[in-house]
Amino acid sequence: MDTDLVLGIKAAARIVATVLLGTLVATGAVSCAPGGLGSGGASRNADAGGLTQHEAGALSLKEQFDLVRERDARMQDLLTEAQLVISDGVWIWGQKGGAPVLGPNAWALPGMELENSYFLQMWRGTRPAGATGAKQDLEPMLDYFKAQGWETTVRESSGPNFEAVADTGEGFFVSWKVKANGIYNMEVMSQSYWGDSRTLLKEISSRVPESEYDKEESAPGEYLPFPDWSDPIVYTPNLQDHGE
Repeated sequence: MDTDLVLGIKAAARIVATVLLGTLVATGAVSCAPGGLGSGGASRNADAGGLTQHEAGALSLKEQFDLVRERDARMQDLLTEAQLVISDGVWIWGQKGGAPVLGPNAWALPGMELENSYFLQMWRGTRPAGATGAKQDLEPMLDYFKAQGWETTVRESSGPNFEAVADTGEGFFVSWKVKANGIYNMEVMSQSYWGDSRTLLKEISSRVPESEYDKEESAPGEYLPFPDWSDPIVYTPNLQDHGE
């Protein structure tokens, strides 16, 4: 395993989490995007799955659990397909996925807080031979995004680093970031969902064997196993390690 790559990915994850939390605190989790993709949009305060807070709250915990499973499966499909555009080799795991991240993200709706909302995120890192973060290294993904018909934005940050972000039109964003240090990241992130975030995180994580969380790398298509509601509790998770 490339130790520098692992350390770089983990450091980046901490930075992203800190910046995101600071943004939400500063803005009071005010939405910077339309109110969800479901029928009625912002007028219904609907989340990325088309549910209002009342509608999501009326679901049983099992129904909410199953919704996370469906959303996680779609996120896995999106990430796998995007990774394969670049490489079918081994990728280092960053945000592992498999459970909700507590609280809203930048696509928050009014009223979303730590306890009543969540989003989904997973990303993987790679270091292509000779990679230097050149802007043209975005081109394979830009072509892929265009072929999918997705609206795409290209961003530049210090480094310089370049990132192509595509809106899939279904509440998910796929991004490909090329960095001057040669570490390139593929990420999928959802918009925010209403839900009993802390309980869902506990119920999902506690049904996955602790050993599964030790995985650090894999080829595209391999993820944390998502449990069934009927699966037994196998360990007591430290929620701070799995999204809190």
